[in-house]
Amino acid sequence: MCGARLRLERMSFDRTQVSDLLARCRRRCCICGRFCGVKIETDHMDPNGGDDIENAIPVCFDCHAEIHGYNDQHPRGRKFTLGELRRHKQQWLDLFAQRPEALIEKTMSAAVGPLQALIDEIEFNVAAAEAGAQSSSGCRLRDEQFSELIRTGSLSLLLPDLKAAIIAAYVAAGHASIIGQAAVTKKAGGMGSSLSGSGASDATNAFANCGRLLSEARVQLLRFLGHEDSQDGARDFA
Repeated sequence: MCGARLRLERMSFDRTQVSDLLARCRRRCCICGRFCGVKIETDHMDPNGGDDIENAIPVCFDCHAEIHGYNDQHPRGRKFTLGELRRHKQQWLDLFAQRPEALIEKTMSAAVGPLQALIDEIEFNVAAAEAGAQSSSGCRLRDEQFSELIRTGSLSLLLPDLKAAIIAAYVAAGHASIIGQAAVTKKAGGMGSSLSGSGASDATNAFANCGRLLSEARVQLLRFLGHEDSQDGARDFA
């Protein structure tokens, strides 16, 4: 059962100790070194190691997915080991404790990883789909970050059910974009008038279905990344 693998329980590291740890690592991911700001997780290095702060490692959303997305049934590449995670954490803490000037050497990049960017894109598409379900046209749905997820290989890091949900949502988004554009063209008396099933009602249904699938994919993605409030994120497209 994939739910058992995702550690959905609320993170219970001591908040004061978490704040101290984030200050010590300067809110940088201890795996890739990216500056995360608020887009950072304190993950359990040992899933069965309890909530002592020594078991916590600050990581970005994408490295979090790398750590927990490895499929032991179909191994590809090399899995993060507990010992390696501990070394990554200690190396970063030592670096900033002993060489604070390293912060100057490392650009405080505002760039985010592909999974965070995908969350933002899905949220935009959900809003666009909601508008399309109301007006049968809406605005163009975006798929740049989904394409980037494929290009960087990040899609392969996700659990099969989550990967399938995201793909289904973007297939629906592509379909809704085509149907919506055809409905606009048909209304204007253009070539779309010859397309079967491109009326306003078809576009409305396509956007509604697309919005529902995108919203569900967002909830699953946030759960995978350990957001305890993710169940509140779904929108009603019924």
